[in-house]
Amino acid sequence: MAPVGVLYSFARSGGTLLNRCLGAVSGNLVLSEINPHGALVPVEVQARDWLGLVGPDETHVDGKSYGAKIRHLVGRAEERGEHLIIRDWTTLNFLRGLHFDYSDPSMLLEQQIYLDRYGLESRSAVLVRRAPAVYDSIVRTFDHFQDLGVEEFGAAYGAYARAVAGQPIFQFEVFCAEPRREMERLCLMLGAAYAKSFISDFSSFDRCTGDNRLAMPSRAGRSDRIVLLPDNRDSLPWKAAAADAQCRAADELFGYAG
Repeated sequence: MAPVGVLYSFARSGGTLLNRCLGAVSGNLVLSEINPHGALVPVEVQARDWLGLVGPDETHVDGKSYGAKIRHLVGRAEERGEHLIIRDWTTLNFLRGLHFDYSDPSMLLEQQIYLDRYGLESRSAVLVRRAPAVYDSIVRTFDHFQDLGVEEFGAAYGAYARAVAGQPIFQFEVFCAEPRREMERLCLMLGAAYAKSFISDFSSFDRCTGDNRLAMPSRAGRSDRIVLLPDNRDSLPWKAAAADAQCRAADELFGYAG
């Protein structure tokens, strides 16, 4: 059975952008923000309505366990000569209060545990962003995280950084500066299809969750160009995270200097 690509990305790190870039390339089928413990749009709904991997009458897929669903969908994609990619809802495993069905994060990459259990080979990559930018964006974007303390965020982000250490790292800031080069490298790591046309086609791809589906989409989510917008370095959340030891340690693991 063909390997399944897995993209790990903490909330507000640019995962939606890469999801759209990957999905805009013919031959790539991306399951958006799914995790063994929850999904913003259920796996079977995405497979049926967005990816066309199961028919409307194949309700038996709904009753399968998470790992069995993924194994089934990997097989279907392989039959069509296409590549299945999971955009993991990584934050669910590290940050408390993200999803009502799962209130106690395990601090583990549970996606990999389930794939291993079902004998699925994975090819993974990690998209990262500087911790102060992530923290500032989380507390600005999500009402239920407006009171998220920097210590709690730092503990979650630090645990995430340690969990993904050793895997191929892609810095969001570098991707925005050199999208063609970094996209080709990412597709190679994930075993995904690559086409130069992603640079013009990504903005029209909407079969995913994230920034493009917020009640008030961000500036980047509305843009048809890949650009790195200025950071809010004068904001209190940015300054708090920049001074937090756990955030600084996570950034160091991700290759950020200073």
